Amino acid sequence: MTNSSLLRCAAAFTVLSVYIWLFGITGVIEDYAAVPVFADESPEFEPSEASDSAEEMPVGLLNEPLSATNINVNPANEPKPGLVDFSAQTFPVNSPVSIPAAPVTTGETPPEITQEQTPTQTIPTPTPATPTPTITTTVPTPTPPAPTPEAAPAPTPAPPAPEPTPTIVQPPAQNTDTQPAQNLTVTTSNGVITDSALNIVSRIVQLEIGSSFDVEAIKAHAVATYSFIMYHNAKGTNARVLIAPMASDRVTENVRAVLGQAVYYGDSYAQTLYGASSAGFTSSAQNVWGAHYPYLISQRTDFDKEHDPNYGLTAHFSSTDIRIAVLEKTGINLTGDPSAWLQVLGHVDTVYAGDMTVGGHTSYTANDGREIRFTGKTFRDIMGTQTLRSAAFEHSYSTAEDRFTFVTYGYGHGAGLSQNGANILAKHHGYDYKQILAFYFPGTTLR
Repeated sequence: MTNSSLLRCAAAFTVLSVYIWLFGITGVIEDYAAVPVFADESPEFEPSEASDSAEEMPVGLLNEPLSATNINVNPANEPKPGLVDFSAQTFPVNSPVSIPAAPVTTGETPPEITQEQTPTQTIPTPTPATPTPTITTTVPTPTPPAPTPEAAPAPTPAPPAPEPTPTIVQPPAQNTDTQPAQNLTVTTSNGVITDSALNIVSRIVQLEIGSSFDVEAIKAHAVATYSFIMYHNAKGTNARVLIAPMASDRVTENVRAVLGQAVYYGDSYAQTLYGASSAGFTSSAQNVWGAHYPYLISQRTDFDKEHDPNYGLTAHFSSTDIRIAVLEKTGINLTGDPSAWLQVLGHVDTVYAGDMTVGGHTSYTANDGREIRFTGKTFRDIMGTQTLRSAAFEHSYSTAEDRFTFVTYGYGHGAGLSQNGANILAKHHGYDYKQILAFYFPGTTLR
């Protein structure tokens, strides 16, 4: 056989080998692609209490002049959403606030709010395609339902009637199959996120209260969350929130049932703040942040002491703990008898520590030059808001043990909707989500 023949045979053999090799790999690829992938196999979230691990994500006014009120807020255990758009007007922070005996007039106009920052993104407020007649109904003070075999073994006193008893605008029935698609954009600790309204609201509610709360409490939180986001979107800003990676089916379905309903004050979205727990009284925006919102006033919540898991918790600090924290945050070096270091001069919203002296000082100078008054809120910030859970506290000092003991009531800033309180009203007193929202945001309407 000639050399040319051998070369031709070798080339043919090489081509055949390459073809067989490619054919075999293609078959493997085709077999792999045929394996089905299921998109709905994500694990169900475990039930959880109102979130207490997300305390103190910085929230406040971006590019806000120093003369303005700078807010660091976190509804449910502070801060999450915040009062981020107050005007520069100065308000007295520690003036006592009493619960009004007469209903708030829904026709009142909230104080003018100025937005100092230049928004980088504007999200228009969605409007219904077809106007729907509004039906106004007055909700009577809810009465606890008769005990059932599933009810708690010991009867619980009915909560005080909401003061004032607000008017609710009954929203029209919604067909979720025909609801227009809506995307929301929010700012989280991981950056800006845009997703469907259903997913955004569900994921926030999942992180805030989880799946174990009563369905009416979940619905109330969903409406408050949506309203809070729309409040900021209407001003061309993004709400700052904490958000779970995904939501359980239980949370998602209850969010879907109320999606699109919002809380209004007059013709504008309400600033529907929320927090983990109140302290027998909710706190007012006036006494927490120095700005008055007619629907963020102090409400009496006697039912907290019966069922709230954050009512009456104890925290301990040594004198060294107090000295180091105060020195690091304020520059004040505490000396002398520790039993004289801390004095509460008065209370606001009935139960929250108002003005204080710390080491004989009534204020301190912040790093930016501002003079900060010592109050229950500022002292809580100094000691850490996860350890000292509320500004509603009592304290004592033991010389023998060199130990400060604080008993706290509630968890968080205490303004707006109490997450645990909403669950108590739904589970133990038969409130539906509309009545829960009417109780915590008096003078508002739901539509």
